[in-house]
Amino acid sequence: MYAIGGNAEVARTAGIRIDRIAWVVLIIGSLLAAFAGILYSGHYGSISATQGSGWIFRSSPRPSSAAPASTAARAPSSGALTGLLTLQLVVNVMTLVGVPPLWNQFLNGAIIIVALIISLFASGEKQE
Repeated sequence: MYAIGGNAEVARTAGIRIDRIAWVVLIIGSLLAAFAGILYSGHYGSISATQGSGWIFRSSPRPSSAAPASTAARAPSSGALTGLLTLQLVVNVMTLVGVPPLWNQFLNGAIIIVALIISLFASGEKQE
């Protein structure tokens, strides 16, 4: 996905099959998620219907998965890793302090919204 670069049209002109790469990445990701679910259910013996509820922000490489393909390739892996580690650090500190778990989701959402606002102003690009 990183080979597509910041401009999908330029990558398409250069001969990179953008649609095929996107489908392959989505299929591989789906297969790995299914495999992880099978391993999880095998380890614990059963899974409830709400098992992964609320984990979407901690597992996505980018807070906004609705971003267009031309902007999604700009995010370096180190930035995504830093964001995930920051979210987990906040959850760990809140657990040690004794804050109720309900506030974990609130603070995760607030941190992501603040990060998106900072990203919006720091990029200097006009949004559509």
